[in-house]
Amino acid sequence: MKLKRGLRFFIFWLLVLIILLYNPLSARLMTIITARKHGLDRELFYRLISVESSFRSLAYSRSRAIGLGQVQRKTAEYIYPNYFPGILWFPPTNLHISAIYLKYLLNKYRGNVSLSLAAYNWGETNVDRKLRSENITIDSEENYRYLFRNVPETYVFIKNVLE
Repeated sequence: MKLKRGLRFFIFWLLVLIILLYNPLSARLMTIITARKHGLDRELFYRLISVESSFRSLAYSRSRAIGLGQVQRKTAEYIYPNYFPGILWFPPTNLHISAIYLKYLLNKYRGNVSLSLAAYNWGETNVDRKLRSENITIDSEENYRYLFRNVPETYVFIKNVLE
């Protein structure tokens, strides 16, 4: 009798934990906390996650991007040394990896938000190739969104995050 009661108690709290971790309100709070923890602009990171997943922790795209930050497995393996399969489905870790990646991109593109967002969405290699082909010297304050008119998804992504 005691075992059944203990098992019910465990299952109840496990369900409570799952509901707390995977609901949109918790995702919003975790996003703000993660931005603060990583020293990112909270508003920018919040809008990035909002545009990527609408705060749906179990979001999954056609390009196999996972979770709140819509991180691809390859990106996680590259940016997060402790990566292991399935980790991107855990919302706090997904946000943590997303923040690490955004911070890395902001550093790489000298604080330029539009280029960092383009790389987050379209990929660093594509953005680097575009910068070389246009012979661009990065200005941290410039909005380079215009460079991505030929890449509609990225062009709209930058607009949606920045506005």
